[in-house]
This record gives sequence, C-alpha cells and structure tokens, in this order.
Amino acid sequence: MSLIKMCRLSLFALFCILPVRLFAVEQSGESRVEVMQVIDIGVLATRGSAKAQSRWLPTLTWLESQLPQFNFVLHPFTLEELASAVKNQTVDFIITNPGQAVMLGRQFSLSWLATLISTKSGGTTDTIGSALVVRTPSHYYSFEDVAGQRIAAVSEQAFGGYQTLKFHLKDIGSDPERFFANVIFSGFPVDVSLYQLKERYVEAAVVPICQLESMVGEGLLNPHEFRVIGSMAPLGFSCQASTALYPNWSFAKTDNVSSVLAKQVTLALLALPVDHQAAIAARSLGWTAPTSPLIIDKLYSELAIHPLQRPWWQSGLIWLKGNQQWGWFFVLLIVILNGYHFLLEYRFSRSQKQLIETEKNLKEKRAMLEHAQRVSVIGELGSSLAHELNQPLAAIRNYSQGGLLRINKGHTAEEIAPIFDKVQQQVIRADEIVQRIRSLINKRPIEKRECDPELLISDTLQLLEYELESRGVSIQREQAGQASSMLLDPVGFQQLVLNLLNNAADACVMTTEFERNAAEIKIETDYGHYELILKITDNGVGLNKNQDTLASAFYTTKQDGLGLGLVICHDFVEAHEGLFTLTNILANTQTSTQTSTQISGCIATVTLPYK
Repeated sequence: MSLIKMCRLSLFALFCILPVRLFAVEQSGESRVEVMQVIDIGVLATRGSAKAQSRWLPTLTWLESQLPQFNFVLHPFTLEELASAVKNQTVDFIITNPGQAVMLGRQFSLSWLATLISTKSGGTTDTIGSALVVRTPSHYYSFEDVAGQRIAAVSEQAFGGYQTLKFHLKDIGSDPERFFANVIFSGFPVDVSLYQLKERYVEAAVVPICQLESMVGEGLLNPHEFRVIGSMAPLGFSCQASTALYPNWSFAKTDNVSSVLAKQVTLALLALPVDHQAAIAARSLGWTAPTSPLIIDKLYSELAIHPLQRPWWQSGLIWLKGNQQWGWFFVLLIVILNGYHFLLEYRFSRSQKQLIETEKNLKEKRAMLEHAQRVSVIGELGSSLAHELNQPLAAIRNYSQGGLLRINKGHTAEEIAPIFDKVQQQVIRADEIVQRIRSLINKRPIEKRECDPELLISDTLQLLEYELESRGVSIQREQAGQASSMLLDPVGFQQLVLNLLNNAADACVMTTEFERNAAEIKIETDYGHYELILKITDNGVGLNKNQDTLASAFYTTKQDGLGLGLVICHDFVEAHEGLFTLTNILANTQTSTQTSTQISGCIATVTLPYK
C-alpha cells in the first residue's frame, strides 16, 4: 500500500514539474494519453496582473484554438521583470509596447512577428504616445506652466508616457530636465498616477494615450475633473494625445521557439477576425505585419538612451584598436604638450617670483628715494628756515620793541604784560614750525586736532598786520555758511594762509604805477555740507606760469624767494586730502581801436573736506 502511494506522489511531482498537460482521448474504443507542450508568453502588465489577464487571455485562447497541440500560458510582468525574463530565456513569446520592444530587441535575440492594429486610429498601428493630464480647475494650460511642478509618471523606462513626452519637449525646444525637475515615479499600475493627481498629491500626471479615457469608461474617474494639455491627436483619433503617435504593441519570439512554431503562431495572429472576442478584449482590430521601429530608434538616439549607443570612451577605445599608430601619435603629442605646459608653468612661476622680488626691491628703493628727497628738501629748508620763521621772529621783534618803548615811557607792568604774552605765543609758534619740519624728516604723521579756521585766519592776519599796512594792502573778509571747527594741522593751516597772503601782497605791489589800483586782498570762507572752501583773491599782476611749474620745489619768480611757499601749501592740502588751484582773473579793457583782455589778479582756492 505504501508503494502505491509513493508511485502516486512521484507521478504528481513529475506532472507539476514538466511543462506538459495530459488529457484522455476516445478513439476506436480505445483511450490514449497525449502530451501538450506548454508555451510561455510574457506580457507587459501596465495596469496590473488582473487587467493584463482580461486583455490578453482571449488572444491565448484563440491561439490554442488554432494550435490545439500547444498550451499557451500568460505571465504578466513589470518592465524590469519582462526584461529579466527575456534575458534569462524563461519565456517563449512576449507582448509589449514598441519602446520596450526596441530596447529588448537591440540587446537580445528577438524576432518580431506581428503588430497590433489600433481601433483608435482608424485601423492603423500608430496609437502609442503620452498624455499630460491636469485637474480641470487648475491654472495650468501649457507645458511651460507645468514645468518644474510635482509630476507623476510610471517610470523612466516607460515608453508610452515619460519617454515620448520627454522627446516631444526636446523636439519643441523645451528643456526636459527642467520640466521633470520634480517628477515622482509611481510604478505600475498606471492607474496610480491618475489617482495621485485626483488626490492632489501631484499637479500633473504623464500617462499613456487613452489611459484617461479607459478609466473614465470603466467608471473609475469623472471625465469633467481632468483635461489634457497640448492635445495634438490626429483627426479621427478617439483619445487625446500630448505627443505624436508611435506604433502599437508588438508580438515577438525568443530563441526558445523554432521558426516552424513562430510561423504557425504568426499565421494564427494574422488570421484573427476583427470582430473576434480576442481582438475586442485587446482593444484592437487584430494583428498585422510588424512595423518598422526606425522612428523609435531615432527617439532613443535623440534621448541618448539607445542600447546600441556606446559611451565616448568605448568608441575611442574601438577607434584606437583599429588605428594604433595614430593613437600612439596622439599619446606622444599629449605627453609633449603636457611637458611643455609644465615647463611654461615652471618658467611663469619663476618669473612671477622674480617679478614680486623686483617689485619689492623697487618699493624699498622708491621709499628710500622719497625719503632722500624729503631729507634733501629739508636740507635746503635748513639753510632757508627763515622763510617760515621770519614772520614769528619779525613779530617777536616788533612786540619787543613796542614793549621797550612802553617801558621807557613809564607804562605799568599790567600795560606791558599783554605784549610779552604775544611774544610768548610767537615763540611757541616758531617752536611748532620747527617740530613740524622735524616730523617731516622722521616720516611721522602730522598731528591734527579740532581747530576753528576763522580763529587761525585771524591770528595769521595779526602777524601780517604791520607788514600789510606798511605796504598799503587792505584786507576784506567774507564768510558763507555756519562756521564750525574741523580736524586740521593748525601750524600747517597758518603756514598755508600766510604763504598765500604773502604771495598775494607781493603780486599787488609788483604792478606798475599806471596799472596800480588800491592793493586789495579778499579772504572768503564758505562752510558747505561736506567741505570748507577758502578763497584768497588779489588784484595784482596774476600768474605768468602754469600752476605745476609754480608748485615745483625751489622755483621762484621773486628775486629773494626760495620757491618753497607753494610747495608747502600743496603738501598741506594733500595731507588733508583736499584740492588746491590757482586761477588768473581776466578783465576786459576798452581802447579806441579794439577791446583787449588783460590779467587782473589771481584767485587761490583751497578745498578741505570735513574729516
């Protein structure tokens, strides 16, 4: 009894493993057992296994009716699963979209037997493409409106959907990468993408053509809730399409199938009536001869994802194998160019270091030269220091003489004390001049402090009061704006005013008797928002040289001059980041024959910013 059970179990296991089916046949009173060969057909299940079974099982039933000696078994797959089945040769035939058909056909040994005829396009095979679906109330009406938004798609490998729309965007000049910058791949079934759109998880969904219409016809979606962007379906096509149409699904065989069986299956497919249940379930008008995949090859080439496209380095290696002599030439050329490049880099680096060192030496020598020039100037100043100390010394002499006169006249100490105070002030001023020159020699910055320019001008005029009166020069002062203190070198400012007043007074007394008017100097101060403008105007002979020449060290037009007055003025103005100009005053004089123009004085303008 146990032996019989073991035999039964062995037979059961054998029938489960072998791809055959047993059935009994009554013939001439005898019964016999025939074995049917199992034929495995893999199909791309875009909407899930159940939908694939309902769509393609009638086709397999039709094949069994035409080829009763075979048992056709359907295997629904995803994109990755179907590719793996073809690679591992676990299926005999496949039914898939044209995109995957070309992708697999360029990598594995497949033979195309037939192409499905579409009911949507009036009996042609062109029915695959993409539809970009959005919600009806949304504000998206063009591809540009949707670009960068959250978009649902099945997969990067989905031909009727992601790939065809990507190619269409590139074809119309749009940027596919920017358009799909926020894409979400939801995978199979395709229905998920539209459900995500319905639930507002995404702003748009890329689905195969007729997917929306199919779900609407099945009562899964409300047609008024959705619309397709950029519809370009041809006349008579019953679905909306956002891209061009491509060939329909294809039926192919693998190397597992003999050419005899392939021919039999092909004839059975081509003989399928258009009104047969198998054709209706497949949403087709039957099958026809396989169409050319050229248009799909071009699409994949444009998207740079064609399976036969090699990376540039692989193409380069293949070329090198066939052209080794040129390869070695280019290698040698690259080595020589790199060597030359490194040589240039080395020379440039060395030259740069030398240049930096030379620049450093030049800066040091320039600093030494400038210092030597300052020392030279100060050396000349040492012999002519009286030019700057003359005024305070003269004032001290005058105040001393006046004090002695008052003492001789018997004035009291209280009356004489103010004179000695003024003498003390001039001694301090002379000391400050000496200290300023010493700072210039030692390259120390000049000390600035808050000063009242009006008070400094008044003090300077007191020093020149006796000399100006003796030379018959009158002084006028004008002020514009609210006077305010500013950061100045007080000794330098007084030297500036003193030199300009002395030059103005000299110019006034240098005119001839015929030309001479009453000698007059006007001092104007204008306190603006950002700067002080000091103008000293005279009615003397004016300038007989340009400003640059007059400002040169040791250049003078005076018989006993040293040529340092304007140099000191320029140094002060530069130290205070100001501006110093000298301008002639031109006046018109009328004669009996013509009108002539002559010089009638000079204006010295000093602009000092408030700092």
